[in-house]
Amino acid sequence: MNPDPKALRASLLKRELELQRLIRQMKLDQLHQSTVYKNLEQELVTLKKEILTLEETLY
Repeated sequence: MNPDPKALRASLLKRELELQRLIRQMKLDQLHQSTVYKNLEQELVTLKKEILTLEETLY
């Protein structure tokens, strides 16, 4: 059974906002050189690609 595409999109967008907030806060805290920061940035890039792929499928 496949998840509802609209629910999946909403979930991905929510995670994208969470990552953006974390990344922004880490920049403010001068933690932009850390491994965690780099991993979060990479996850955000991957997530954005997933969202674009899903949106192409939906629309």
